Amino acid sequence: MNIERDENGGFVFSEVEPPLVALFLAIPSSADPEPTAKDPGINEEWAEYVRPELREAFENAATTVEADLEPMVTGGEGWTIPLDHVDVWLNTLNQARLVLAAKFDVGEEDMNHTAPYPPESERGMAISQIHVYGLLQECLIQGLE
Repeated sequence: MNIERDENGGFVFSEVEPPLVALFLAIPSSADPEPTAKDPGINEEWAEYVRPELREAFENAATTVEADLEPMVTGGEGWTIPLDHVDVWLNTLNQARLVLAAKFDVGEEDMNHTAPYPPESERGMAISQIHVYGLLQECLIQGLE
């Protein structure tokens, strides 16, 4: 995958490998603020603390990310994150990572685990997503500096 900056400061992604395409296209659904965690206490906390305004903000951000990814859905080889969408992307990626961690009970030990998790398991895929989304966040932040 290549990441370059365009003339307006946006991030242009190209030559994205198929496995990464699938992970990137899953960002909006992964950021769904209504997780179904195995721990009922987490579900109760979400219900209590995620206010309708915040839920709407999450949904709007996911819609923006989904629109930016549209070229990948229609068979393109990349997409662009306009400069004015970078904060939305960073927030959505962070939200997706938090939701996945809650939903699949991913902790620090899992994130520091050096052997790969089986990609065919939902939990293993979630851990991979968390790592990839974190790397994408890092790329965006470093690109802004």
